[in-house]
Amino acid sequence: MGPCRPLSEIQLGDGNMDFLRLSLLLAMVMQQVGSSPWPKAVFGRLTSPGFPEVYPNNEEQSWNLIAPPGYRISLYFTHFNLELSYLCEYDFVKLYSGDKLLATLCGQESTDTERAPGNHTFHSVGSNLRVVFRSDYSNEKDFTGFEAFYAAEDIDECQVPPGADPICDHYCHNYLGGFYCSCRAGFKLHKDKHTCSAQCSGQVFTERSGVIMSPDYPQAYPKLSSCSYSIQLEDGFNVILEFEGSFDVETHPETPCPYDILKIKTDKGEYGPFCGQTSPRQINTRSHTATIIFITDASGDHTGWKIRYWGTAQPCPIPISPPHGRIAPVQPKYIMTEHFSLSCETGYVLSKDERILESFTAVCQKGGTWDQAMPECSIVDCGPPDDLLNGQVTYITDGEVTTYEAVIQYSCKDPFYTMKMNNDGKYRCGADGFWKSSKGENSLPVCEPVCGVASQRMERVLGGSKAKLGEFPWQVMLLGEALAGGALLYDNWVLTAAHAVYEQRDLSSLEIRMGALKRVSPHYTEAWADAVFIHEGYTYDEANFDNDIALIKLKTRVEINRNVTPICLPRKNGTHVKTNDLGMVSGWGRTEKALRAQSLMYVELPVVDWQTCLAAFEKKKSPGGKPLVLTDNMLCAGFQSGGKDSCSGDSGGPLVFLDHETRKWFVGGIVSWGLGCGEANQYGVYTNVVNYISWIENIILNNS
Repeated sequence: MGPCRPLSEIQLGDGNMDFLRLSLLLAMVMQQVGSSPWPKAVFGRLTSPGFPEVYPNNEEQSWNLIAPPGYRISLYFTHFNLELSYLCEYDFVKLYSGDKLLATLCGQESTDTERAPGNHTFHSVGSNLRVVFRSDYSNEKDFTGFEAFYAAEDIDECQVPPGADPICDHYCHNYLGGFYCSCRAGFKLHKDKHTCSAQCSGQVFTERSGVIMSPDYPQAYPKLSSCSYSIQLEDGFNVILEFEGSFDVETHPETPCPYDILKIKTDKGEYGPFCGQTSPRQINTRSHTATIIFITDASGDHTGWKIRYWGTAQPCPIPISPPHGRIAPVQPKYIMTEHFSLSCETGYVLSKDERILESFTAVCQKGGTWDQAMPECSIVDCGPPDDLLNGQVTYITDGEVTTYEAVIQYSCKDPFYTMKMNNDGKYRCGADGFWKSSKGENSLPVCEPVCGVASQRMERVLGGSKAKLGEFPWQVMLLGEALAGGALLYDNWVLTAAHAVYEQRDLSSLEIRMGALKRVSPHYTEAWADAVFIHEGYTYDEANFDNDIALIKLKTRVEINRNVTPICLPRKNGTHVKTNDLGMVSGWGRTEKALRAQSLMYVELPVVDWQTCLAAFEKKKSPGGKPLVLTDNMLCAGFQSGGKDSCSGDSGGPLVFLDHETRKWFVGGIVSWGLGCGEANQYGVYTNVVNYISWIENIILNNS
């Protein structure tokens, strides 16, 4: 056999050309991982002297393989053929890691007493592996020795053998060449880089009761931790501490609490230290503040403690509810900061010193006193009911009582006013202090004038008859730029023709009279105009009186009586004027003697067929020579023979009809225009009111 080369130590890539390829491969991997802490290449090949030839006798050689810190050496054999002997006494390969013998190898296959490497890969315990080869003085056969390969590989420090303590308290993170520890939320890594200490200092508890536990209770509490828990209640409370569940704090049989310490401090003293497995008794600190201190060392495995705390204070006297009152919440005891509220039964209100309170809450103070005196529950008083315009009120409950559940009755002045919107007029004093209708409404009923009722029956103005007092109580006289007529609507509106007030610029000079028969009589009801509303479609044209309608709003409401009563508007569902219907027109216009009537005159006229009316005015022209215009907003009334008609001075006056269903009079037309007065084959033209119901209602609604 040829001489062999002894190797005392191999570091950093001592190998043959086969491993140059492996070195290049590792370099490429290092480029891929960038700045990762990859070690310098430690790898190579070991062979017995003279391999693959027969190794010599009396040969001993060793190799000391060293890897960087955080790495270990892995070794495996690709060829192994040594002399077999009992317990490998003759020829052998021994593997050492430090002072520890890892394996003694010989033969080709393992037996009951000898071991061959087979396919096993050997690992150093640390970063060092020593390989020793020895042959004795003689071999009876030819043995070719061994071939082995080695390489440095990262040690996963985070993997610990079964039963061994973990290297990190919480989380272990392996990396090439080393490891590091980290902690879960609520912990921080101790300066020893292995232990996780609890972050449990400076915690403050201000709730009146609560639970405080050692970290991770009932699991083992962390080592090397310093915890403090501060209970801070309002001054006046005493903090009570009660230990619950298991209690287990490391102790020593001879020295009290030398390792882990639990103690409680207050401004009045200190309790503890506590340790062992016996729970301390309940502690009344007699203070509104307390601090729990818990300090642990680096050893032990104990489950810790659990404390329930609460605050107690001097109770206040139990509150007694006044009559008709209710206290909430009802408790057997009230202590500081606790409160109760007082409410009253329906129909009663909180009152104190003759003042009504919106609400009442009393709070228990330090020392056991309430911050407010108890109020009373007084019955609700709605007070005297409001007066009703054009009506009166009577007390149903005896003695003119105005307190809760008392009843009153409103009624309108009969027969000139009636209650609007089906209100029965009965009101009851409600729990909110307001008089309420049977529908639960606070608003007063409305007495609206009765319309279309004449106090004097009409008997069967050119060719007309003198009116009697009360026959036409809706008739209005307008004295302004010219004499005109109108009709009272409700108690503060007058319906008239647009042309009658078109030129009336100064409303203060427009005199409005009602309830009179004589044109110059001193006995009448006077009213003044607040505003005049002329239909927007009216144009002042001598030949075209379309939309000849206007409304006058009065400054004040007039009193309704037997001589002053409003006229009704046509009902939308059945009061349209038809041909041959008989209507009454009234006014102080010119009579058959061409003089203004001194007394209110009226005449009964039939409605004329529309085609007949059109034929009568066909080819007729206005005084200015313009063709006369008739529209669907007009109606004609009169006699073919003439003699009875409205005339100058009657403009704006009402043409009224009797509604045979309601037995009330309604205004069907407004005196508008005509040719002459009472001439044969000529008729009076009237504004057809039914076409303007919506316009009238909107004007009144938007200007009331």
